[in-house]
Amino acid sequence: MSLIEISDLLCLKTISTPVYQPQGDSVLYVENGIVEKTQEYYSSIYLYNSLEKTKECLIHGGKNTSPLWNREGSSFLFLSDETGKNQAYLYTLATGEIKQVSAEKQGLQQIIWHPDNLHFFYSTTRKNENSSEVFITEKIDYISNGQGLLDDEQKNVICQGKLDNFETEEITACSLGYGLHKIMTVSNDGQYLFYERFLLEDSFNQDSGLFRMNLGTKSEDWLSASAKKGMFGEAAISEGGRYVGTIGTPISYHTSNQLGLSVIDLRTQQMTSLSKKLDVQVSDFAVSDCKPTTNNSLLQWSNPLKAFFTLISIEGKVSLYCFSLEGDFESYPEVGPHVYDFTLHPTKPKALLCCSAPDSTSQLLVLDLETRKITKWLNPNQSFEEEKQFAVYQKIEAKANDGGRIPGYLVRPLEKTKQVGAPLIVNIHGGPYTMHGETFHHEIQQMAAAGYFVLLLNPRGSFGYGQDHLKGVVGKYGEEDYSDIMTALDHVLAKEPEIDENRLFVTGGSYGGFMVNWIVTQTNRFKAAITQRSMSNFVSMIGTSDIGYYFFVEENAADIIKPAKLWEKSPLAYVGQVETPVLVMHGEEDYRCPMEQAEQWYRALKYQKKEAKFIRFPNSNHELSRTGKPAFRLIRLKEMMAWFKQHDDITN
Repeated sequence: MSLIEISDLLCLKTISTPVYQPQGDSVLYVENGIVEKTQEYYSSIYLYNSLEKTKECLIHGGKNTSPLWNREGSSFLFLSDETGKNQAYLYTLATGEIKQVSAEKQGLQQIIWHPDNLHFFYSTTRKNENSSEVFITEKIDYISNGQGLLDDEQKNVICQGKLDNFETEEITACSLGYGLHKIMTVSNDGQYLFYERFLLEDSFNQDSGLFRMNLGTKSEDWLSASAKKGMFGEAAISEGGRYVGTIGTPISYHTSNQLGLSVIDLRTQQMTSLSKKLDVQVSDFAVSDCKPTTNNSLLQWSNPLKAFFTLISIEGKVSLYCFSLEGDFESYPEVGPHVYDFTLHPTKPKALLCCSAPDSTSQLLVLDLETRKITKWLNPNQSFEEEKQFAVYQKIEAKANDGGRIPGYLVRPLEKTKQVGAPLIVNIHGGPYTMHGETFHHEIQQMAAAGYFVLLLNPRGSFGYGQDHLKGVVGKYGEEDYSDIMTALDHVLAKEPEIDENRLFVTGGSYGGFMVNWIVTQTNRFKAAITQRSMSNFVSMIGTSDIGYYFFVEENAADIIKPAKLWEKSPLAYVGQVETPVLVMHGEEDYRCPMEQAEQWYRALKYQKKEAKFIRFPNSNHELSRTGKPAFRLIRLKEMMAWFKQHDDITN
């Protein structure tokens, strides 16, 4: 068996957005991958016949996503970027005919059918098309990572379109909360549209609510009004339409607040929490560089079982959970360990699940929700996985200085020099509100294949371990989060004599990049460091990051009027203490952690005559390592491994 290589990134495929045909015999799904010759991404739509166990590619070339059957199962809508922007198309199964049915200048974000099969709803961005070539704004939130400069009149809206012409009707403004999937859904009778929308037109308030519109009268109800604030979305409607499930939180929006599951009784307008017995995060927050974009709803109603189903990030895994209307719940931990997408059978107690594991990039499974029997349907990487050797994730847990938990994983190397101890890389996740989990992560597998132990920690600030663990980092960057990482490292070194404590390395991106910068100002025990899309100066970041004016104010309990604490928390303030060689990697169009953060850090290191190297990736934003240009992702990994090897005395 061969080891994972950097170039293997180009041949990995993932499955997403499975959708049952209304009769339940056939399934549409999306296969995602990279065309090796052109190094461009593709998403193709396949039809899988569950009775004959055959699959057929219906739509190939470009990015084709979000397939949705009509009520008869005779045709489906989907999104395609064939014209350069995502537009809606109709595919007729009997003839194979494809017809474009939308023409929005800014393209479409999401689509759903109207039950009459003649109309559909979609979300899009509307902006001032007559704006000047010079950018003029009076708003504080005028820029966004992945989008660039935002017009002052720009807004996200839901529109209704027709299949027989390009006439559209703008219905309402809308928004999508962090970690949620679906902006809108429609009642089974077609009378009501349910959607998420910001509560205020206030750049400093990110609260959103769940709303319902009567499509006949255009009257609107604020369904989550009893909470008055918070974030609510992802509506799922019960059979008969009396109950609406929603994912959110009644606490004012902040990424450090866990999301829960609630149900609203439309007869009484009463909202009840179904997940109050669980101290967990609803949604998928596992870190991976091979996780596809999913378009299925995160919350779904099962008619056969009269219950809601959703995904929950817990203890390093993402599992399927079922909640009854009475608040009883059960999980399906035998499936996974990382379930990143699912859909429920329309008439039977079954579910289709897209799953990942450290040794498996992506599989499509069928789960009988009553017997818990699992049947494997598709694995697009089966031959690849049979030829490759994968590193094992070993659960570890250390005790924090204050008695709290420091959970994580130790990934063992697949080959190492026998005469000496093996090197170790501490790989720190971003967020900080994400989670290292038991999933396929090409970067981690490649590091293990190169002979490194890899330490994946979920220190305070990580999802999956309860609200207290999550909020332990707020206002305390560089404090207990730093001590958590160093304590867990010492814990592992004490238990693993195979690791050479003189061959330690560290890397991380975003918040993880901040932690790398902070670590090298506090200790010299690492042979080399790689900081990616990082933060170095919170004083300037307040004004340059797309979310800096509110996120970093909340995170550090300080603002630009009283910047002393911002500077106190900035690695740049301590750059003179750095002795570790540092590789700085950053995307030119990163507006979340702007390029100026990398520039300041690199220049300060060089000004102090420290050993440093700077790699800048053109036309790349904050998502470079996950969805960036494939050629750049390969260069990134090659440069990372070369930097570690260069500074490992044993290998030189």
